[in-house]
Amino acid sequence: MDFDVIVVGGSAIGGAAAAECAKNGLKTAILEEDKHVGKYKRCTAFCSESGLKATKIPYKDAILNKVKGAVIHSPNKTAEIKMSKDRAIVFDRQKFDENSIDRALYYGAELFKEHRAVSFRSFSKFHYSVFAGKTFNSSIVVGADGVASHTAASFNFPSFDHVAYCHEKEITGVRVPHTDLVDVVIDNEKIPGFFGWCVPVDEKTVRVGFGTTRLNHLVQAKKYFFSYSNSPSSNSFSSLSFLKSKSAKTLRQFYAAIPLGPRKRIQIDNVLLVGDAAGQTKATTGGGLVFGSLAAQIAGETIAEHLFNNKKLEYEKRWRKEYNSILMLHK
Repeated sequence: MDFDVIVVGGSAIGGAAAAECAKNGLKTAILEEDKHVGKYKRCTAFCSESGLKATKIPYKDAILNKVKGAVIHSPNKTAEIKMSKDRAIVFDRQKFDENSIDRALYYGAELFKEHRAVSFRSFSKFHYSVFAGKTFNSSIVVGADGVASHTAASFNFPSFDHVAYCHEKEITGVRVPHTDLVDVVIDNEKIPGFFGWCVPVDEKTVRVGFGTTRLNHLVQAKKYFFSYSNSPSSNSFSSLSFLKSKSAKTLRQFYAAIPLGPRKRIQIDNVLLVGDAAGQTKATTGGGLVFGSLAAQIAGETIAEHLFNNKKLEYEKRWRKEYNSILMLHK
């Protein structure tokens, strides 16, 4: 099957890239390995409303809660920060992913579910084939297949310099102390290199988790963080003691790795990486939905200029000029 562009990965970022390509008149295929598109809610799904608007993906039907500030907890201090204007949105990530793919299909992209990109073959810098149960041919390959990107590995892209290893639970059946504030826990001794969070979904449900840049510290950090200690020596975690309620029930939990900053290369010839596959996450927060979507828009625009107007494909050059300095902050 012949296409102009093959997008590997059917979640929000893959959908954004495919939508931009298809909207510009390119014959575009989305290859998704699972029966359903999306990340199956393996995401905190918390973002500023202005950021969600910038993605161009419909989001209003996915909104679950709005937040106006944060309470920052450290071993010796607690501080509350209020947003002046922009509100942050807690949303249904699966619904958002589905909206993104639907948008791509509206513009003319074709979706192939249960088609895992098993192998890639390069005939030249401008001709690729992807085997995913059947053979797909294209001039461009876009890897939107996450932090463990098979696309990136297959084309020998450089690995990430920094990664946060995270664990999150969605817990219900508790009395949430404030539904309009997020709790952020900073304790570099117990959760080194990153932070913890508690995001309210509604009056009885939260998404609570932590990350650490030390993989060998993950089990110990999990023990500390999910003890929800209210002892004086663990002041950072005392704000989460309400989660000890006997009625508390874990709805879901997952582990995830978050790249803290982009790979040294995100384009090799006509193979492009977007989203977590590229490491387009903000190092200070781990958030990547907005930056990944903006990168997907750049990818679609530069691909169209390349294929229709014979311009040099400068996706990486343009992306780094606009966003690289914002993301390269983690030391």
